[in-house]
Parts: sequence; structure tokens; C-alpha cells
Amino acid sequence: MIFAGPCKEKCDELPRGFCRAAYVHVPFCARKCPYCDFYSVPFGPDAAGAYVRAAPAELAVHRHELAAPLASVFLGGGTPTVLGPELLAELLGHLRPWIGPHTEVTIEANPGTVDAATADALVGGGVNRVSLGVQSFQDEDLCRLGRIHTAAEAREAVSLLRRAGIGNLGLDLMYGVPGQTTASWGASLAEALGLRPEHLSCYALSFEPGTRLAADLRAGRVEEMDAAVQEACYRQAIDACREAGMEHYEISNFAAAGRRCRHNLTYWRNEPYLGIGPAAASYLGGVRRMNLPDLGAYLVAVSGGHRPPATREKLTGRSAMAETVMLALRLREGLCRADFRQRYGREVGEVFPRSILRHKELGTLEATAGHLRIAEEALFVSDTILADILAEA
Repeated sequence: MIFAGPCKEKCDELPRGFCRAAYVHVPFCARKCPYCDFYSVPFGPDAAGAYVRAAPAELAVHRHELAAPLASVFLGGGTPTVLGPELLAELLGHLRPWIGPHTEVTIEANPGTVDAATADALVGGGVNRVSLGVQSFQDEDLCRLGRIHTAAEAREAVSLLRRAGIGNLGLDLMYGVPGQTTASWGASLAEALGLRPEHLSCYALSFEPGTRLAADLRAGRVEEMDAAVQEACYRQAIDACREAGMEHYEISNFAAAGRRCRHNLTYWRNEPYLGIGPAAASYLGGVRRMNLPDLGAYLVAVSGGHRPPATREKLTGRSAMAETVMLALRLREGLCRADFRQRYGREVGEVFPRSILRHKELGTLEATAGHLRIAEEALFVSDTILADILAEA
């Protein structure tokens, strides 16, 4: 069932302390990037202050569902660091009761919003992992992407975060940018790896419906990179990270030893998580809930002691199984057959025989006694494999 309105589920219907991951959506940006379809609004100090005061009330509603301390807390957006040091310190202070000495506390940051005071506020507030949205070390790419920072500012942000004490730093890069070449992409990769991050994410630019970039594509103002060139860029990333000693542990993600993103592993393993803030998603008790992307409605509801308006869907049967398979196949280790059998009481090959057999015969799926995973040479076209499984469901 899907509905709009205050979420009706009761805390006492779910096991106490069963959720070990929380996501906090900070819906503010200095400027909207033309390719971004995540929910955000222009930063304003009054609205941001109201949000920082309201979000803890939503968190408190779910206190019985959360384990303390949490395994991971992730602040995303939007651009959380646009809040500035004072509001960041206040928001992080509200999260302190859920943070223990081993909690992974990640925040997304834009290089254009990181200064020394902000970096110090993050470390002082308990953040121990930063995901920095560099996207490119080529100013031409950054201009085409509408980013608010330069390559030099990205380098400076890395330096500031390291000096402040961030020992777990992830960099995000983007390929498939109009006008980008394999040479310019290779230069960005080399510079990123030269900074010795603990984590590197390499995503293909997508032209999401409703974004300014998608409109530019339709109007012929930009041209999408050829698929063969995009695949060459992807292969470059795999080779460069392997040479740098980083583990390719998810389709688009690479990590130094022991530095996989713990929070994102929660998603890929289809485990419970709580989402706080407008447009934040949760998965609790088999129910997928998404708060509506409306800051005003969120503030009115939460400040009035109510749950924010949300959509809600209970996943059951083959649909739930398909989602678990598709998420697990994003991981290079793939789906653990024993975990699937324990969770659903059935063998994965019995549930999705046609799509699994087809892709095994094509060589795009590899099956062992313990795991089912996407073959390395098929990773770039993984969406077709996942779509087949969903269709069979």
C-alpha cells in the first residue's frame, strides 16, 4: 500500500533496537547542479535553523527502533556542509546519543563549502568519515557540471579535512560528462588516487528526467558521451584503482583495506535503516517509507509533534526477494545463497530460474555453491541483468 499523509506505523509494532543505521537528509544547497534530481532547496539561515531544530523530533519518534550506539550515521543531501559550522555543530549534537566509539559517522561535503572552521566543527561533532563531491579535477568538467568549486578548491578541501583529523576520506568522481575524454578522465583519476583517499566512487553521469541537464540534452545543447567511451572510462577506473591497491567492492565503489562504506553496505544488503528529513527513505519492518520532498510540510508536521507526510509500501513475496537479489548483485561478492535461503526459506535459483539460467549461459552471471555474482566483464551492463530479474518477479 502507498499513501500520502502522516505515516501510521507504530513503534511498538517493530522490535526494539533492531535498526543500526540512520540517514539524515539535509535538504539545502548553495546552488542546484543541473544534473541533480535529489531533493534540495536554496540555503537560507532561517529555514536551515528551523530544520536543525525539527529533525531531532523526528529522530526521537523512532528511538525505540534504534540500536544505541548505531553502526552508522550518514548525513547527505543536498549539501550538509552548506549549513556552516554553527548549525552543523548543533545538528551533530542532537545525534550524539546514538554515536559510540565505533560508529561510522559520514557526511557529504562540497569542496566549495569546506573551510577550516567547518572542518573543525565536523571533527568536533563526531564525524569520522567525509564523502567529498569532487566530481572532477578538470575545471572544464566542473564548469559543464555547474559545480560551485574549482579543482584547486577541491585540493584545498582535502588538505583542510586531513589537517582537521579526518582519517577516512572518500572522493566522488563522475565520468560521461559532455566534452570529457578518456584522457581528461584519466587525469582526474590519477589526481584523485594521488591524494590517497580511503574510498573512491566513480559514477557515470545520468540525464535524469526533470533536470536542467536532461532538458539541455533534448534541446541539443549538450551531447551524451558515446556508450563505448563511457565503458572505456569505467574500465580505466577499475584498472587504476586495482593498480593503487584499492578493492573494487561494489559496481561503482572502491576502497582501501577495511574502508568499505559501512552505511552503504546496509543498503546493498537490504538491512533496516531509518531516514530522517524531507525526501528521506526508511526501510523498517519490511516497510519502505519515503518522506515527501516538501520542507515546508515537513517542518509543520514535525514541529507540531506529528510524523511527516510520507509514502509507504510493504514489500512481500517475490518483489521483496527480487529487491534483495538486485541490491546484493551490486556487490562484487554478490548474493550469498545461504543468507537468501535463511531469509526467505527458498533457493534463489528456484525463485528466478529463467533470468539466472539465461545470464549464466551468457556468461554475465557467475554461480558458485555459495554465491551468485555479476561477471566482471558484464558490470557495465549490469542494469540489463537486474531488469531481467525484476521482470521475472
